[in-house]
Amino acid sequence: MLARIEAKIALAKAFSSRTSGSATFIPAVRSLSSSDSAAAAAPFDLAVIGGGSGGLACAKEAAELGARVCVFDFVPPSPTRGTSWGLGGTCVNVGCIPKKLMHLAAGVGDTLRHAGAYGWQLDGGAPRHDWEALSGAVKQHVKSLNFGHRSQLMQRNIDYCNMLAKFEGYEGGTPDRPLLALSATNPKTGRSRRVLAANAVVAVGGRPSLPADVPGAAQLGITSDDLFWLPRSPGRTLVVGGGYVALECAGFLAGLGLQAEVMVRTDVCLRGFDRQMANLVVDFMRQH
Repeated sequence: MLARIEAKIALAKAFSSRTSGSATFIPAVRSLSSSDSAAAAAPFDLAVIGGGSGGLACAKEAAELGARVCVFDFVPPSPTRGTSWGLGGTCVNVGCIPKKLMHLAAGVGDTLRHAGAYGWQLDGGAPRHDWEALSGAVKQHVKSLNFGHRSQLMQRNIDYCNMLAKFEGYEGGTPDRPLLALSATNPKTGRSRRVLAANAVVAVGGRPSLPADVPGAAQLGITSDDLFWLPRSPGRTLVVGGGYVALECAGFLAGLGLQAEVMVRTDVCLRGFDRQMANLVVDFMRQH
């Protein structure tokens, strides 16, 4: 809560100079179509590049303070599976949300496997998991969140552009407050747009990568960006890495009844975490 209050104060200070004298904020035109005619509109007070948790939070707070805001967001397809997604960033599309849903599914399976010991009778024998059904449910939930984020931007009169943006330099404004010129393009549709903004926030996040010096990695490997969107079960999976993302993925894959193995460079997993707790996690995974 304190961080949220401090962020509001910082944004208010940043935009206070824009309201001094005769300057006023211009209400944004509600738009989800990113029409080319908007390029001729008045400059934005804030341009946000990146539609993840940080970028969206910044855009919403600025809009609540009266700023005229635009958001640029586009996800290039992953190199191996061509995976792409909508508004919301890593957490919504390939992180917290789908991971927790698949972890929950794995937990349900574990409960079913032990149900007989508690008197529950399962008709048809041992439970069998349907990856395609789970994958479809996860995708539908994620897409509903994508739509919800777009609706929230529209409700706040924030202009949303599904495009890759880049800075071109300064253009217009005053000597002490020059305006930033940004150009953006959607590689899929070829549509483009150019805007001016007094301020800009870059919140593009990061994505996992495949090692270029490992033969076959680019052809046969996938990353966590792809795993949650696979239409069919990955089957036996080798998870390379000992970080929390790797162990989370290996954990729910094993919980869904798949054979999962973890390969790490050293004997230290979850580096940076409390060692006692990290060792307990590793010991539990070895036992299961």
